[in-house]
Amino acid sequence: MDSRSLYAADYDLIREAEACLDEHYHPERHDVASALRTESGEVYTAVNVNSRIGNASVHCEPVTLANALRDGHTRFDCSAAVYYPDNDPDNDPAVTPACGVCRELLYDYDVELDVIVMDDGDVRKASITELLPGR
Repeated sequence: MDSRSLYAADYDLIREAEACLDEHYHPERHDVASALRTESGEVYTAVNVNSRIGNASVHCEPVTLANALRDGHTRFDCSAAVYYPDNDPDNDPAVTPACGVCRELLYDYDVELDVIVMDDGDVRKASITELLPGR
């Protein structure tokens, strides 16, 4: 993977996701949070929505994207998601990459989006196209 170093704004994006997770964390309902920065610099956050019926659950990236789309944004710069390791809020939040389905969704809305990922133990960012080879 061709990943790149983060800018200060990328670390801020991670902190926005962490703040959202800290505020809304519930071990059975909301255990992952994401932050999406628009091309104009606005940041949207959301948590995942877990359901006892698995198919009704929604990851946080689609919720974050929908919030930004609702406000008229169509161009996006970067996405980050975080969780508490071992589902324990006493642990520091850790970056988790968007799953394959969420990557496909994000790609559908902006092929130039960057996603914050872990790369060999380092927090880095990669283009959504890099994360979806052959797309």
